[in-house]
Amino acid sequence: MNKILLFEELSMNGHPALQTQFYDGWVLRFANGYTKRANSINPLYPSAINLETKIAECEKRYSTYDLPIIYKLTDAADPNLDKLLSEQGYTITDDSSYVMEMDLQSRDFSMGDCELTNHIDNVWLDSYFEFAEYTDKVKIMTARQIFENTKVAAICGRIVKSGVPVAFGVAVIERGFVGFLDIVVNKMQRGKGYGLEICQSLLSSSKDLGAHTAYLQVVQNNNIAVNLYNKIGYKTIYSYWYRVKNFCY
Repeated sequence: MNKILLFEELSMNGHPALQTQFYDGWVLRFANGYTKRANSINPLYPSAINLETKIAECEKRYSTYDLPIIYKLTDAADPNLDKLLSEQGYTITDDSSYVMEMDLQSRDFSMGDCELTNHIDNVWLDSYFEFAEYTDKVKIMTARQIFENTKVAAICGRIVKSGVPVAFGVAVIERGFVGFLDIVVNKMQRGKGYGLEICQSLLSSSKDLGAHTAYLQVVQNNNIAVNLYNKIGYKTIYSYWYRVKNFCY
């Protein structure tokens, strides 16, 4: 299987939308506007319908939900589609991302001082929302639904220092691939190595569970995170970007 297609499928399973529609090789995802990943059009598979016709149909479908129209495009995307979207007023957002990969088989990772569970509970979610500074009730409700709808194996970790949570992370495992969904560190505790500690702990546990390859997505201009993942051993394998119209979130 094409590596880009593989990691895009893994990513969609690990971060499921509330509703998914399939339209002539395109995967349309809807989730009340919570994250662009879960509310985007993903042109992943061969298609036959004229591009202008497909774009117009997608606009109708997303307008039904009062959502902005967002395309998630990868390095494997049809350049004609990217060009046409640009001509129709779709702009590239500022969160273009790398997808990174690492072979786990020849690496060892320390567990660190990290509490691990195999499910996402309310304690983890409440702290995640606090660290991420979520206050919108619809966003919080949708995030809970997405986490609850994640059906692949999950590992949740948290680091607590002197009774105070300082970092949380969650990883999902499917087909021997482990991917980070979220790594969050209390903004008052950053720069102390907790991000590295929780990543190492999740990778160590995932390897014990049979994972052979790790992957993740990181915004290209997040230099701190990119440097952290390079330090751990990840390598960039492709990029993706969003083109949007009527984006107001």
